[in-house]
Amino acid sequence: MNILENSEGYRLGGRSSWQNGILYLAYSASYIEFCCEGSCKITAELISDGIPEGKEFTAWAAVFVNDEEQPGKRFVVKKGSNLYVLYEGSKQEKVKIRLMKYSEAAFSSLGIVKIDVEGGKLLSPPKAPEKLIQFIGDSITCGYGIEGKVEVDVFNTAQENPWNAYACQTARSLHMDFELVSWSGNGIISHYVDEWINEPRHDSPWMPELYSYSDRALEESRLGIPEEDLTVWKEEKEPDIIVVHLGTNDGSYTRFIEERNAAFVQGYVSFLKQIRQLHEKAPIICMLGVMRQELNDQVAKAVALTRQQGDRNVYFLEVPLAREWDGLGTDYHPSLRTHEKMAELLTQYIHFIAE
Repeated sequence: MNILENSEGYRLGGRSSWQNGILYLAYSASYIEFCCEGSCKITAELISDGIPEGKEFTAWAAVFVNDEEQPGKRFVVKKGSNLYVLYEGSKQEKVKIRLMKYSEAAFSSLGIVKIDVEGGKLLSPPKAPEKLIQFIGDSITCGYGIEGKVEVDVFNTAQENPWNAYACQTARSLHMDFELVSWSGNGIISHYVDEWINEPRHDSPWMPELYSYSDRALEESRLGIPEEDLTVWKEEKEPDIIVVHLGTNDGSYTRFIEERNAAFVQGYVSFLKQIRQLHEKAPIICMLGVMRQELNDQVAKAVALTRQQGDRNVYFLEVPLAREWDGLGTDYHPSLRTHEKMAELLTQYIHFIAE
């Protein structure tokens, strides 16, 4: 029994895309979940492109059984099409399975060809939480390097962990479903650039160019679909809160240069308008500061301008710099402890603006 043949037998979280009969999980922490009853053996045929080449960029997935706080199984998804055992029960019982993408959209894809349930019957899928929180961000939101150590580890997808990053932690503390649209090195007007580069980097789409689509990277870069035919993402459920965590990578380019700062503010205001056109009611929280703070004032300015233009449901949350005593992850990214502090701060702020 392939559960993908029964659209009422599973629930999707985050963004996904159907391509040539394959269900692709798009961004970090996107997932599929379902329930079955019996002495079940559950296998999945998964496919990945292995792009870019190299074992450090392979796709990773995790399996949560019932209400596990952390996944009981976490595994690499090899290049090509392969079978994986997600769960094997030894007794008659009801079980809930969640298959989640752990690696990010910037690297190898993760497609589900089929999920077979043997020795049991499919039940109705788990009920979704009443509310949804959407996160728009970069590597920090992806959980980049959260399991690595600064000046010891080199980035690899095996050490990415979006489930333990601030976004999913915040969603869990608020009992909300979550949707991540996050991409390492991404920004509003530039990707991350080295200090000797004086032009904005635009070798792949910036976040405002990604945001409206289900999975632009997969469709355009990997499948060759022209821009006019890309799948526009349609929310099944409107987000109740939207969090924008961008500007860290733009700061590598702007460097306190006045005209670049001005371009960033203009781009940020435009992006907020783009978000608002799609989501009329959700409060938008713009946060920045945990890795670098060159653009904190500019994000605050963009928020102030947006509010002056009539959108009063936009806010700025400044995040303290990560501290060495809390540990530093790969490439100076936040550690697990820092992500915990970020989640605590953001959760408190969401409660504050809701009052």
